[in-house]
Amino acid sequence: MKRFSTKKRIVAAGLTVGLTLGIAGAAFAFFTSSGTGTGSGVVGTSTNWTVASTASSGGPLFPGSGSEAIPFTVTNASAGQQAINSIATALTTDNSGGVFDTTSGVFVDGCLASWFTVSNTVPSFPYDLAGTNPGAAGVYSGTATLTMQDAPTVAQDACQGLTPQIKITVG
Repeated sequence: MKRFSTKKRIVAAGLTVGLTLGIAGAAFAFFTSSGTGTGSGVVGTSTNWTVASTASSGGPLFPGSGSEAIPFTVTNASAGQQAINSIATALTTDNSGGVFDTTSGVFVDGCLASWFTVSNTVPSFPYDLAGTNPGAAGVYSGTATLTMQDAPTVAQDACQGLTPQIKITVG
């Protein structure tokens, strides 16, 4: 078996020590620094409510008697949650207070909105309504009730056979 000479051993040991120190030195040699960056997000906007009514039930209306229930729905067409802050119902009228007749498509000035009462069911406000994201309801259901008051000193004949239009305003 051949033995390494002392000189070769010293050279090998020196190389081993040098390589070890070189690798160790490389592992500890680094620079430090710092930095910042920015990002952004997108905020959605509100979407108008979709308000729809279905056929009324009850009635017919007469001066001082009868009532009609008009079911309606408020739908949040937005992807995000929105709050209903108010729901108001009223007859559609012109500047003279005449009622809009949905059958003829005209205002009837001889039939006054003041002879009618419109009321509606309302939730506690604000009423949070989920958006149209999957699994969300997004719909509030309510009912408007229409009655006709008796005006004993005035003939209310102009209202006969009309189908008064109800306006549902959601805020």
